[in-house]
Amino acid sequence: MNITNKDTLKLLAAAGLEKCLLRLTKVTPGTWLLSGVRVFSGTVRDAVRRKEGEAQPGAAIRVKIKGPIPFTTALLFNPADTKYISGCFAEDSVYGTLIADQPEVTIIEIGNIVLNALANSLLKAFNRSAVPSVPAYFQGGPGAIEEWLGVGPAEFTVVSAAFTMQRGGVSARAEILAFLPPHLAEEASPQK
Repeated sequence: MNITNKDTLKLLAAAGLEKCLLRLTKVTPGTWLLSGVRVFSGTVRDAVRRKEGEAQPGAAIRVKIKGPIPFTTALLFNPADTKYISGCFAEDSVYGTLIADQPEVTIIEIGNIVLNALANSLLKAFNRSAVPSVPAYFQGGPGAIEEWLGVGPAEFTVVSAAFTMQRGGVSARAEILAFLPPHLAEEASPQK
């Protein structure tokens, strides 16, 4: 992928996510901040296995974008942060108590919102439309998450965006990923 396409994808993803997180900050009890966006060529393993948390269990929300050229998006976060992240989105009285081994509906909705914001930004770059799948939830180790994402061992153009949620002096971090077929990433063009 050439530098122009990488820069275009990075700028469009950042703009779409910043707008989404700003809206979340305005309508929720938490503060949502984009930490950074990067675009690189790599495998799912490269994107999912971060050095600082390689052996730790994780949780993921996945949305597959269906269309002529499909791609997959994912939200990765620490499952121990589920209740806190939900609290940044809605008050306790709204989302209720967490049942063991069951993801909160709230965190799945957060995934749906931020993953669709990223997908829509990318689709604009490709001048395409597509239909997102229903968000799915999974929890497990990095290897299990890699397999569950179901995108295979190929090289992708990966769009990675880190963000934080803050409320009451505490914060949590999450990462949004998009796995684009390399030929799709080459079609990226700046919005008019």
